[in-house]
Amino acid sequence: MRERVYVGIDLGGKFHEVQVTSATGERLGKSFRIGRGRQGLGELENGLRHVAGDDVEPVYTIEATQNFWLELVHPLQRSGASVYLVSPSKSAALRTFYRRHTKNDAIDAEAMSRLPVVDVALRPAHVSEPRWDMLRRLVRQSWQLKGQMANRKRRIMTRVLMVYPGYEEVFRDRYCGASLLFCRRYLDPAQARRLGRKRLSTLLRKRAWGKFDDTRADRLWQVIENAPELAVSYDDLQLLVNQDLDLLEAEERSQQALRERIAELYGELDPETRLSSMPGLGDFLAAAITAYLGEPGRFRNADEIVAFSGLCPRLKSSAGTDTANQPITQHGDPVLRGCAYLAAEIARHYDPELNAFHRRLTARGKHYKQASCALGAKILRRCFALLREGRAYQVAHQEQMARQQKEEGKTVRESVHEVAERLNDTGGPSSPEPAGYASAPEPASRVARPATSGPETGPRGLLTGHAGKTPRIRPPRKPAQPLERAPMTSDSRSNATSRALEPCPSGRGPSPVEEYENA
Repeated sequence: MRERVYVGIDLGGKFHEVQVTSATGERLGKSFRIGRGRQGLGELENGLRHVAGDDVEPVYTIEATQNFWLELVHPLQRSGASVYLVSPSKSAALRTFYRRHTKNDAIDAEAMSRLPVVDVALRPAHVSEPRWDMLRRLVRQSWQLKGQMANRKRRIMTRVLMVYPGYEEVFRDRYCGASLLFCRRYLDPAQARRLGRKRLSTLLRKRAWGKFDDTRADRLWQVIENAPELAVSYDDLQLLVNQDLDLLEAEERSQQALRERIAELYGELDPETRLSSMPGLGDFLAAAITAYLGEPGRFRNADEIVAFSGLCPRLKSSAGTDTANQPITQHGDPVLRGCAYLAAEIARHYDPELNAFHRRLTARGKHYKQASCALGAKILRRCFALLREGRAYQVAHQEQMARQQKEEGKTVRESVHEVAERLNDTGGPSSPEPAGYASAPEPASRVARPATSGPETGPRGLLTGHAGKTPRIRPPRKPAQPLERAPMTSDSRSNATSRALEPCPSGRGPSPVEEYENA
């Protein structure tokens, strides 16, 4: 049996630092440097042979620094070696434990070589299939580009509102074609006034295909007449806005190309597009969540997915006491976390069970964003179950909502909210049992026992009493009411003081005054 040695590699842009340690944690020789690319792999093999010999089984631990780890993890795993990929925060924590006030590449490589010994639950690196990896990269690029476009639109409109106060009330969509045409040409109020109301309205009506009516034209002309006289260079300001508009158009074209490629890859990896059947998940959100959750073998259970998204709350416990109301960890992929939050905000308006879950949390005093984060974690669990079992999503209470929409003429949102209220009012569970959307068996502790033996159970499977006895039914809790105190007067103060000085009844001990006198 070959001896196992642990190899820690600290990645860098110009070179990588390597340190080899034994199973007991002792350093085997000094650290050495290797280059990048294929040359670095040859130098790593030669340096390992020089330090530890030929008859060894190396275990590599590599830090996930930018994209440098790809050039080492992929060929090492193809060769059959054991490779662990760790986060920079974990390696930095262990390095701080060993050397608090000293940091260099050799110390970082030594700390990483000892990580598999310290953390026995360390998981091997997972190399994705090229299509899954590229789908995640495209989704991440599209999500970041969406944020850049939103920031650019806000910057453009901030400059326009500086010149034209009240401009946001003219157009229904401030970024429509007619609005952007006006912002590109007539950011100078004097130039817009010289053009005249009639010619300006005709120009914008042609650009809006006749949808720019006289009411909006009058409103726009009032904004132009009300424009303040600013001591700014309107020509330079127009140049800045036009550059942002040009960049915005380029970003929109890039976004369109990204969305088309994402849809194409999503159709190849999941031809049935199962997550699209879930209300609130459009084409992009369904493809984004599938990119992170749908790859087989990447996650073992739903808890790992919620932890990876950073939507799970922190756990803080000391001396047997848990600290409640902890924030979420936010330690994971921000794109998956943002997609889950956005899906929760939309899906709760179309699924009565999700709506009831969100309402129940807000009724307990949770902020609506906290409830949306909890709902986002719930949606990720359901999406993982759908992808694992290979079936479509089914919304409960469809018949009841359809009847309300047909007979009472209610919209989808109104019927969803009404069904959610009934779910919470009846006291029943506002979410299906885990067996309804997951294949995990129900724990034995939650299975209701028969009423003939042992304690009796209620409608939720909770213990309500003992066999042969009438179960005690607790009345519903009422909200706490503020105490009404009578105003204090001089007589009431004197009566309260005299009652405090009176001796206590027998059996209750002396009063504080008597204790003071006896002392």
